[in-house]
Amino acid sequence: MSGAATDSQPLLPGSQRELGELYAAHHGWLTHWLHGRLRCPQDAADLSQDTFLRLILGEQSLEALRDPRAYLMVIASRLMINRHHRRQVEEEALRQVAILVETRDQRGPAEIAAARDLLVTVLKLLVDELPEKPRRAFLMARLEGLTYRQIARRLSVSESSVKQYLAKAFAHCHARLYGSLAEAPCPS
Repeated sequence: MSGAATDSQPLLPGSQRELGELYAAHHGWLTHWLHGRLRCPQDAADLSQDTFLRLILGEQSLEALRDPRAYLMVIASRLMINRHHRRQVEEEALRQVAILVETRDQRGPAEIAAARDLLVTVLKLLVDELPEKPRRAFLMARLEGLTYRQIARRLSVSESSVKQYLAKAFAHCHARLYGSLAEAPCPS
């Protein structure tokens, strides 16, 4: 296996083939292993993809991997820890938003500004959880004020797909803010 991938150096053609072989040989196993720990197929699939992405972007030479599964487990375990910490931060931020909403009539201008900043941070976290196209559609609609047709052109999808993306984005944000189990991410 020739050449490691770094942020500045893409995989070389030979290492792309080897990475493909590594992916084919271990992706299913890794996803299954993660599902056993996370109890959520979507999170397991996402973290499996992220693990291989970290492998691609890492400095570890593919040819130096003596035990690929052990190395993948280390990367995946670190990603699970990061995910757990992020969810803790998100949950605390959501609790703070709930407190701010309950006490909204008792706040002065400085507290209102702080609440607005916290809400922006929470919404950014929620939007970042969305898959790419729903996230992009949501940002184009809300930040840029684009129409469904304009968003559809930019994303190279139909207007009905844009409507579905936006519905998914709004449902996700509502579920995370108001606690609907049907749309919330799998439990950690």
